[in-house]
Amino acid sequence: MLSLKVAASWPLSSRLVCAGLLGALMAVVVYVAWLGRLAETLQAAQAEEARLRVAHQLAQVKAGRLPALRAGQRQAAATLARLEQQLPRQQEMADLLSSINQAGLARGLHFALFKPGPAIPATLPSHYVALPIAVQLRGGYHAIGAFTADLARLPRIVTVHELALVAGNDGVLTLDAVLHAYRLPDATELAAQAKLLPVKTQSMPVPHVVAPALDYDAADLPDPFGAAVQAVAATQNAVAAPDLKRPREALESVALSEMTMVGSVRHEGRLSALLQAGGRVHVVVVGQHLGHDHGLVTEISEQGLRYREVLQEANGAWRERRGGIEVQAGKVIKPIIAEAQP
Repeated sequence: MLSLKVAASWPLSSRLVCAGLLGALMAVVVYVAWLGRLAETLQAAQAEEARLRVAHQLAQVKAGRLPALRAGQRQAAATLARLEQQLPRQQEMADLLSSINQAGLARGLHFALFKPGPAIPATLPSHYVALPIAVQLRGGYHAIGAFTADLARLPRIVTVHELALVAGNDGVLTLDAVLHAYRLPDATELAAQAKLLPVKTQSMPVPHVVAPALDYDAADLPDPFGAAVQAVAATQNAVAAPDLKRPREALESVALSEMTMVGSVRHEGRLSALLQAGGRVHVVVVGQHLGHDHGLVTEISEQGLRYREVLQEANGAWRERRGGIEVQAGKVIKPIIAEAQP
């Protein structure tokens, strides 16, 4: 029997076989240890490959949606540009305030308070200045509703905040609200805003904004504030219903609050009014209809025109309302005059 103590005296063949076995054993141990590390590295690489494949698939899905996302971004930018087109500049705010006041007066409302407050500066990320206007007006429920619809039809953006309605003992409502009119910042405000966050703007042509028609039909809406009292008053002051089958005239599609009298002309001894509406100037004579509520021109002078409207109350009765449009001095009119034929 071979003994390691006398390994030096073993035959050469035995010593070679033992050395070969020892070397093979050491090689197996080293190989197993190295292979384990390789297996761990392989598993990590396979997991990373699977993660990258999933990320690649998600990236392909996102890439497929990129054209639609870019189209949506362009549409949002165009919408923003159109909305900003409705923002007047500081020097145009006086006309906007006058339009708001005329819209209320055209609906027969009485302004007890019309007080513009200090402007609210533009703050990022918005780029407009808000002008709060505290108003208090008195009138009927449907007249107030029609007034808010007229505000929505204005070419400029006006929003209503902090609205409160209170009914008096006489059945007349008092509206307290804060209107917010918006304008573009002036050069000083833009410079102050640019110091906070420089914004690169690119001018682009935008189409003309056409405000959607928001008709207020009082006949289909109840009055929650003393409807019975208003119904009695309307019945007592009822007038004959207008001819609903009568063909509508051109200016009956335009609200009275959007009309401005810019002058008058005399032809063959008859005085006609020049009304600016919808970007054109129309020649109007006595007897023509205008406005949404069966308005009829009853009188024309060089100072303005008078009209009579017939409105339907919630109980179905018709009542008469009279008003006028005063001539606006200093208005610049376009040389496009259209004859407003019945």
